[in-house]
Amino acid sequence: MKNIKIKLNNVSVGYLTETVIHGLSTEIAEGEFVGLFGPNGAGKTTLLCAINGLAQITEGNLYIDNTEFNIFNENKFRRVMGYVPQRFDIDPKIPILAEEVVSMGRYGKTGLLRFPSTKDKDFITEVCALLEIQYLLKKPFGQLSGGERKRVLIARALVKDPEIMLFDEIFAWLDVKMIDRVIAIIREIQIKKRITTLMVSHDIEIIKTLCARIIWMEDGKIFFDGDRENFLKKLKAKQWN
Repeated sequence: MKNIKIKLNNVSVGYLTETVIHGLSTEIAEGEFVGLFGPNGAGKTTLLCAINGLAQITEGNLYIDNTEFNIFNENKFRRVMGYVPQRFDIDPKIPILAEEVVSMGRYGKTGLLRFPSTKDKDFITEVCALLEIQYLLKKPFGQLSGGERKRVLIARALVKDPEIMLFDEIFAWLDVKMIDRVIAIIREIQIKKRITTLMVSHDIEIIKTLCARIIWMEDGKIFFDGDRENFLKKLKAKQWN
């Protein structure tokens, strides 16, 4: 029997007077790698934000490990989630170094006011080496290129050693060589540690390479939810219609 890591029960999500997700229900098992596919405005990013508490659920319920996610336990659950947003803009004049951004991801393990241990530092160093960002660490984060920032943010999420990983268009700004490198890293870590992963991507090749299951969203609802093979059949049928 599969252990359900994330469960959404008739969830609607909105911003001010606009409802973006309408009555969505689905379950994500522990260790699954699920792709979120669909056009702009379909609600993919909003779904990730709802799962990590950055968007308000107006109706329905979200459960993590069979416990309802709410304002009283959201910090507890965020500590086990790694999140890489599509964009993370910062004023280039703000003097925060890339290594500080990466280290922020470890605060959930070390505590905000405690110094990282040797073990923490070694783990951070290992992740930075995997993503080949050692040469960026002493540079101001706000002055990095889009691709460099994205790699730093991926490192920040991975040093959290999360149980749940949420990726939003993480391959944007990366060159082809680095895309292949990041795909290999994510696949290896996800399989090794059985991280429950949701990934938003508009790139069909990346989706079908990494994700055994795809949720296709349109207009804030699930249009298709199934395996890779049937997703490709559904996509082909829609393109011909």
